[in-house]
Amino acid sequence: MRLDSILKDVLGFIGRLLRWRGNPKDNKPKPFKSMRILEGDLGVISLVEGRDTPRAVRSWIYSSKRLHLNSTRIVAKQQDNDDLHIYLDFLGPIPGVQTPKSEQEIQDRRAARKAGLPVKTHRVQILKASHFLNESGFYDYKLVFWNDYDFYMPIHLNPDQVARMVIDKLAHNCLKMTDPMKLKGTDWDAQVSDLRQEIRGRQFTSQ
Repeated sequence: MRLDSILKDVLGFIGRLLRWRGNPKDNKPKPFKSMRILEGDLGVISLVEGRDTPRAVRSWIYSSKRLHLNSTRIVAKQQDNDDLHIYLDFLGPIPGVQTPKSEQEIQDRRAARKAGLPVKTHRVQILKASHFLNESGFYDYKLVFWNDYDFYMPIHLNPDQVARMVIDKLAHNCLKMTDPMKLKGTDWDAQVSDLRQEIRGRQFTSQ
């Protein structure tokens, strides 16, 4: 598996998040600004605002309701010890970073868009990761799915708005599923594509 910079950033964030979760009273700054939790019958989703990585757009974490925790936080079943992380990051040059390479990339992306060619705007990544660090200070993870998408729509909404709508709906859908932890990469890709088409359809019918 290729470990590129976006995935490295996400894995680093998960580690910082779990260290903060294990000791929230530590003097180290938390790696996000705020967290809002929405509850369903079988699980909860947490909207993590302000993820401290340079390309972060949207971050959700799905957790099964943990009914088997004891006072030492040992979980009876391995699947209960995993969370589902749903991350949205933008692609292209980072704003404020001006280099010959970034300037050329901006020109190339503009030219491709003008020519009607697809230009990938965002990456969706879904990972399973431990809910807590183990005794050695490490965590397990598995990259379940990732793909780059073009969320550009020529009417009304900018790509960031469309991407946020898709990822928010994707996270909320987890609360309606019996076990989203069992979904495969092809399942997630189909959901993202369907949600994108649904939003695109609404935009055209609202003209």
